[in-house]
Amino acid sequence: RMKVMIMYSSEIQDLKGALECVHTFVEELAAAYAPFVAQTAQALLPVFDFCMEDGIRDLAFETWGQLCRSARAGGQEQVVRELVMEFLKRVSPKFEAEKVDLAELKTSAEGVTACLREAGPNILHAEQLRHICRSTLAVTAESFKRRAEAAKGRPSHPTHDEDGDEHEDDDEEDEQAVRQAMCDVAGPLMQHHADLFVKESFPDYLNLVLQCLQPQAVKEDRKLALMVICDILEHLGQRVTSFWPQFVPKLVEDIHNPDPHLRQVACYGAFLAAKVPDFAPLALEVANGLSQVVTQSRQRSKKKSEKIVQACADNALSAIIEILTVHSQAVASIKAQLWQVWLGGLPCQEDDSEGERNHKKLLELIQQEKPEVVGEGGQNVPKLFGVLVDVYKTDMTDEETSKGIGLFALRLGESKLEGFAAQFSEKQRKKLLRIVREAQAGKA
Repeated sequence: RMKVMIMYSSEIQDLKGALECVHTFVEELAAAYAPFVAQTAQALLPVFDFCMEDGIRDLAFETWGQLCRSARAGGQEQVVRELVMEFLKRVSPKFEAEKVDLAELKTSAEGVTACLREAGPNILHAEQLRHICRSTLAVTAESFKRRAEAAKGRPSHPTHDEDGDEHEDDDEEDEQAVRQAMCDVAGPLMQHHADLFVKESFPDYLNLVLQCLQPQAVKEDRKLALMVICDILEHLGQRVTSFWPQFVPKLVEDIHNPDPHLRQVACYGAFLAAKVPDFAPLALEVANGLSQVVTQSRQRSKKKSEKIVQACADNALSAIIEILTVHSQAVASIKAQLWQVWLGGLPCQEDDSEGERNHKKLLELIQQEKPEVVGEGGQNVPKLFGVLVDVYKTDMTDEETSKGIGLFALRLGESKLEGFAAQFSEKQRKKLLRIVREAQAGKA
């Protein structure tokens, strides 16, 4: 039986405003909101029962995930479990519906991902995890089938738009988004139920990865495989290293991929793999490839079209410093070159997450007076401190790092700062004055 609700646009805006308000309360108050989680969840349930615009549905699902986080932070594990079960009960049937609504499938999968990510560990048992994996993989398989059927009536060669780029119809773009959203659900399952996932569902995802890495696979399928590999590397770690020979060489290969969208994911995957001790035999080869990515990318122009290229280099920098930190012995023969490449590639330019990671590490190593970083007699410090000045209180640093930059400036003292400032641009000198002023105010 279908439920129908008629809402005027003003009412929809009111609903959206109410959801945004609740989302903000839950996000900001965290554990303090826990006593109100159950009541809020009951009020939110009616939104799930009607066909809303994608934005409202997405916000409602994300808010539900925040309720899970708040309840967990408040120590209400049973409430968390009930929230997850209620969400899955209402959303899972959409994955098995005969009528295909791509927008609804995508949003529902993103909602499951948010809910499971925020709910944390010890929520699902084996059968529940297996059902989630099988149902989302089934939707992915059906999407591939629809693409194959649609391709039968298309020209064998791709069409191109006015700019000469390959053109895909809107339906295929929507299908790609659905497949990615379905595969993303596995991320929190691996994160919070790693052992269970390896036992129950890892073989199925390995098969998907290998299918999408076939030589004849299209770029979008290969990227999907690389994204799943990144989740595997990040969350399953040592548990599946015996399977690495089946997929890690493909990821390493894509560090050199001419397509920057694939290259960026591969560089990020190298960073994740480098955290695992078993990566050591690959470290030298991968480090050489990453060095080429950074060097060649930073020589390119800074046009808007080159942003993705620079994002590749930002991810490669994270992988290089991880290799230098974890696998120093394995790359001893090129260690000096790697330090030079890492320092020369800073600051990060496009990827905020990698910027936060690398600039935090740079500050830490300068403070430790790491010889490879500060140079003989500290000769590199003025230039590197200039990098930190540039990224201070930008999207490329988190609050803790910006605070650390200010405290470091105070520790350097007026005399050294004046010496550094003599080598700075006018813009950097003005920002340095601001950094010192704010750091002094923070200590007062």
